[in-house]
Amino acid sequence: MAQRQESGCLPCTNCFVTVPQDKYYAVENFGKFDHMLNPGLSFAGFDLCGCCVSFRSITSRVDQLVVDVHTKTKDNVFVTAKVAVQQSVKPDNVVDAMYKLSDVHAQIDSYVSDVVRSSVPHMTLDESFEKKDDISNQVQQKLLVEMGHYGFQIHKALVTEMVPNREVVQSMNEINKQKRLRD
Repeated sequence: MAQRQESGCLPCTNCFVTVPQDKYYAVENFGKFDHMLNPGLSFAGFDLCGCCVSFRSITSRVDQLVVDVHTKTKDNVFVTAKVAVQQSVKPDNVVDAMYKLSDVHAQIDSYVSDVVRSSVPHMTLDESFEKKDDISNQVQQKLLVEMGHYGFQIHKALVTEMVPNREVVQSMNEINKQKRLRD
């Protein structure tokens, strides 16, 4: 969910700009926020050689971020939890979304890591697989509260995978192989 600097549709001036349907545009006069523009062709104000008026944009689409969190379970097994977070800008808080955070993905990554690292160490490996939905709900609740202050809406947070350390997987496969051979 990166912000971008945009330019007008006429060369050497930013008086007019075409705003796409899937973006929010902010007009800045001499670097200071002035107002938001609606989709379509808009007049942004008088400009001289593109130095008075500038534009900043952010997408209105739902964006997905996948966060990998490495942590340890109660039974001392290292796992990597893959958490997919789907977020978008709240239409009535676009200014907050543009100007309050410089790196949205890093902030979401921090909150997700905090929740996963505070809950998974209290579970065994088997419990962490069984309680993926509980972890997802905890992450989503934390993000709804925290990211709402910055103008973002969290649609869903899903723990898509719990991947144990490679050696643990090999050991578990070897144990299952030995059980099958005995039967």
